[in-house]
Amino acid sequence: MHSPKKKIACFDLGGVVVRIRRTYPEMFAAAGIDEDRLAATDFDALGPAATALGRKHQRGEIKGDEYLDRLAGLCEGLATQDEIARAHNAVIIAEYPGITDEIARLNNAGWITACLSNTNDLHWRTLLELPSLKVMHERHASHLFGVEKPTTEIFRAFERALNATPKDIVLFDDLAENCEAALACGWNAVRIDHEGDTAAQVRSACQYVQENP
Repeated sequence: MHSPKKKIACFDLGGVVVRIRRTYPEMFAAAGIDEDRLAATDFDALGPAATALGRKHQRGEIKGDEYLDRLAGLCEGLATQDEIARAHNAVIIAEYPGITDEIARLNNAGWITACLSNTNDLHWRTLLELPSLKVMHERHASHLFGVEKPTTEIFRAFERALNATPKDIVLFDDLAENCEAALACGWNAVRIDHEGDTAAQVRSACQYVQENP
């Protein structure tokens, strides 16, 4: 890994900073949808259309109310509009243990800390209230930039926002395609195992950078 001169730790959120539910069945079950309705739903058929709609939402092309209305149309018979809103909110579970302290430690060590997340206006309101985001220096997201990972455009938008060069930045992300895209843009990237201790993984990678200038 290249050691940046201007050290910027760029965090993905879901799977790195916050634990999330990753499937529609998990989301709807957490919203209180009973097992009979879940069993009667063809999630393989629902998935592509719901995912495409979600991507429009996370690019900021549609706002939260429109997203929930259109998702309700796709989920007719599965859930009420209130249940769909609860399912959407249920994506975010909680911060990973120790991650806020790790971000604060990096701040104290002279790093610039920031996030770059594929998210949307509804989740963003919740995320901004988390201690981990409050201690970051910068907070950036796909719905604000109008582009999403893993496109080159979002990495360049982040660089402009921080007046940074690619080699200054270390991305921590749980998705291989995002890490690969960041590397192709000249960034440093560390893939995080979202099932493990994410704070410890970040700490280990940053210690390597600091010890290998």
